[in-house]
Amino acid sequence: MNFEYKNFVGINNDIIEIVSSDSAFGLLKRSGNENIKVCLPLSLSIGKLGSASPFNRNVLSKIYKNDESYDFTEDFKKLKRISANCKKIRVWSSHLDSDDYCLLLLICYLYKDKEISAIFSEEINWCATTIGSVSEKEISELEKREHILTKWQKENYCNEWENVVNSNKELRYMINGTVVSCDFDSFSSKIINRLEKVGKVPMFKFVADLMGNPIIPYIIYSDSIYIFLIERLEKRGIIKSCIINDKKYIEVV
Repeated sequence: MNFEYKNFVGINNDIIEIVSSDSAFGLLKRSGNENIKVCLPLSLSIGKLGSASPFNRNVLSKIYKNDESYDFTEDFKKLKRISANCKKIRVWSSHLDSDDYCLLLLICYLYKDKEISAIFSEEINWCATTIGSVSEKEISELEKREHILTKWQKENYCNEWENVVNSNKELRYMINGTVVSCDFDSFSSKIINRLEKVGKVPMFKFVADLMGNPIIPYIIYSDSIYIFLIERLEKRGIIKSCIINDKKYIEVV
């Protein structure tokens, strides 16, 4: 059976491959195998989760400032149906990226009775902080480093996911292979300190600096998330902005 749902592609449902981003999805689609591939871009690094099964992520529309639906309830229903007869679920993940890693935790929580394996991007290249940053030629090499999870490993991942959900924080990142949860204010204070040192600066130049020179080593968020955090501080009167030569400049008040 050929699955052509949005975020689903492939023929062979013996193995279901799961990724957390469109870029990783594209890589796997070009990999040549016919396994069913599933993209679940839940952006679990940001926004309160609400429950241990956070299928509705419409909080992301406020962060990304668009009208798209981030409700993945139907996707998970399809995944449940397709996985009923699969032999294995394989999650492409990373110990350096909280979107990738938290999705692995969630899948272990939801499918603890299934055989689950994990592939970690940093095992092929330490600079590959996420599966989406792996090169196309490295995919086949990464497949050789697949880890079949034991029962106790799945249980540990389940417990870790429950701890992440119970913390009920707004932002998550990875430190030494562990999820660290914090509120926006905790991370925003680091942005304020950086901006105070820089002074008045074009906002997009400042965002580029945050991405190229992370506040916390290896912790890189998308430009949309940095812009959301900056504009949140602007609304609170901590950062002010002005337009100079059609460019938005920001500085600490």
